Amino acid sequence: MNAIPKKRKKRRLKKSVKWTLFLLVSMIMTVAAIPLVKKWMESQRPKDLGVVRVDRFRDLNAVHLKHAKANGIGPIEKDKDVDDIATQLISENRLAKLENTRYFKVDKLTHSHPYLTPETIDLLNLIGKRFHKKLAEKNMGKYKFRVSSVLRTQESQKRLSRSNINATSESSHLFGTTFDIGWNKIYKETFWGGSHRVADGPAIKLLSETIGELRKEGRLVVITEMKEACFHITVVNN
Repeated sequence: MNAIPKKRKKRRLKKSVKWTLFLLVSMIMTVAAIPLVKKWMESQRPKDLGVVRVDRFRDLNAVHLKHAKANGIGPIEKDKDVDDIATQLISENRLAKLENTRYFKVDKLTHSHPYLTPETIDLLNLIGKRFHKKLAEKNMGKYKFRVSSVLRTQESQKRLSRSNINATSESSHLFGTTFDIGWNKIYKETFWGGSHRVADGPAIKLLSETIGELRKEGRLVVITEMKEACFHITVVNN
């Protein structure tokens, strides 16, 4: 009789070799996927949309100064003194530190300092709440507006007036009651938690409408500055 051939035993890879192969394949797949992921993320990045049009508000500088002097702090002369004076005024509840919120981001400040009166920060948050409500009603996603200038010293105001013809020697920014909101671009949030600056015409129009409504309610006075592309706003305390 012919002998029955014995079955050959299958060679099994050692666990260490398996893991090495698994990691190698994973690395190759990851490297291959990177360009695709980058392309997909770029496609999700917010794009400029529509033409940016805003309302032309023209409350005179004298009106801003009237409310600023009535409701604000006294002007601070030197930049080097701001933090010490602000600390004292914060303890007296006459100033507050301005920080990013769910409604707005503070730009890198070059001629001003991140302090405003508590009532002025309340107004900023009110603008944000109203703005977000309008966005939600139209299912337009999440946006934050930009705060581009706040409390200035007499020193920084003089420095600014040399390069900006709209900057007067006596500005309502000196009193902690005034801020600028940039309107040429705002931040649109992405679903992964980031945000990008975009010129989104429909969203910026809603921001302009929000400011106009609060102006009619007597909560603020505002100038639309075209060259600087900002809303120059001063709080009104009734």
